[in-house]
Amino acid sequence: MKTATRLITLTVLLSGSFFGSFALACSTDAWTTAAGGAIAGDPVVEGIARVSGTCGLKIPTDGGHVADNSPADETVFIGRFYFYPKGIAAGTNTIFAALSDEGNSDSDVFRIDYDGTNIILDATAATGGGSTSVAADTTHWNLIEFSWTSGGQGSLWVNADALTEGASSTFASGTGSIDRVEMGGAEGALFDDYESHRSLAVGSLLIGDSNGNGSINVFDLISIQNDILGNSLANGQPDCNLNGSVNVFDLICTQNIILGN
Repeated sequence: MKTATRLITLTVLLSGSFFGSFALACSTDAWTTAAGGAIAGDPVVEGIARVSGTCGLKIPTDGGHVADNSPADETVFIGRFYFYPKGIAAGTNTIFAALSDEGNSDSDVFRIDYDGTNIILDATAATGGGSTSVAADTTHWNLIEFSWTSGGQGSLWVNADALTEGASSTFASGTGSIDRVEMGGAEGALFDDYESHRSLAVGSLLIGDSNGNGSINVFDLISIQNDILGNSLANGQPDCNLNGSVNVFDLICTQNIILGN
């Protein structure tokens, strides 16, 4: 996730377009609740892979999740998170759910499932809602972004940047409003860099920016090298090839970006 400060001092429901960014500082304290043993941890102590920052979120048991109760009757909801499916047991697993109340009732507005092959956004629980499916990368981090609008058309991006690319697929949102979201669900699933907005697309992380300064250059190579050698964890985006670990191949990946290859 990004930095320890952002992980702990979550700001949600600001005026305008921003909801919140959940970087977990090796803690789930930024969320309203954590259930089923959901744990935020780092690759050194807990062995939990991260796509950026110094730690990620792991779901150790089926049904485990983190939840946020800060949305309030939201009729537009845009969210982005990274999901690592490698090692998840076969079958359909709900990895994200948007609910119309703050309890644990079956009041889905929409949910996102992973069936071992595809990312499926299902809004059929909402009146007039539909569903859509996009192929997932089963061995790497997947960038998932969605845009849901009550009474309108929704969009789903899978491994596409919502700031610069068209949606991978669209669906009928149906009607309703959102008061709670849950992320997790599948035993062994890993998550990172959840962020939600009211109106503006979130988009991708800057891949290869391992020191998190907003640019990619030789200093990012030094940051990755220190991470590999165990000197210090890179707090930007060191997993350049998104394969769930930081190693020499990320050095090569970042170098190729610097060289324009």
